[in-house]
Amino acid sequence: MDEAEIRAEIERRRKRAVQLGLRETVWDLYYSQFQSIDDYLKKEPETVLPEVKDSLRRSGNESEFRFNNSNYGLLCLAGRVEGCGRGFGSTETTSMTISLSVDGECVFEFELKKSVTYGEDMPYFHESMGNVKAFVEGPWVEQVSELLKAMKSYRQEIWRRKKAPREAQKLKEDMKRFGLKGGQ
Repeated sequence: MDEAEIRAEIERRRKRAVQLGLRETVWDLYYSQFQSIDDYLKKEPETVLPEVKDSLRRSGNESEFRFNNSNYGLLCLAGRVEGCGRGFGSTETTSMTISLSVDGECVFEFELKKSVTYGEDMPYFHESMGNVKAFVEGPWVEQVSELLKAMKSYRQEIWRRKKAPREAQKLKEDMKRFGLKGGQ
């Protein structure tokens, strides 16, 4: 391949990663599952998918774990923080780089900007997906989506079970208030 063909192939792969929605999936995995995993492990360890929890190693902003017989690494590096304005309406934007590795090889990396605007009543958050810096397609593409779904559904199931006794009690109270007896 000559230089032009190499650049064209890189661009094709970059677009493929975007079309597959990998930036959003990997960001969701980091943000919804791993950003606060230390808190979950302290307060609700039973809500972390056992396969991940049993193999998890944390070091700073990096998480290493096993899923479907592969070793994963997820790293979030926060970069420069830029501010705009003061007081209400001010915005802080943080540049970030998210990297995913499988079996020691970086298979996906992208940039992201995370902004918070301070409103009078509450902060408003916004993420802007940036440039894909690395993408090596493989079975991990489907597995990372499976991982995200498995972790979310496992946590939701645990929470549902925890709430079940309260929900059953509430149902009994509602039945009583509406003149219903058990079995009707």
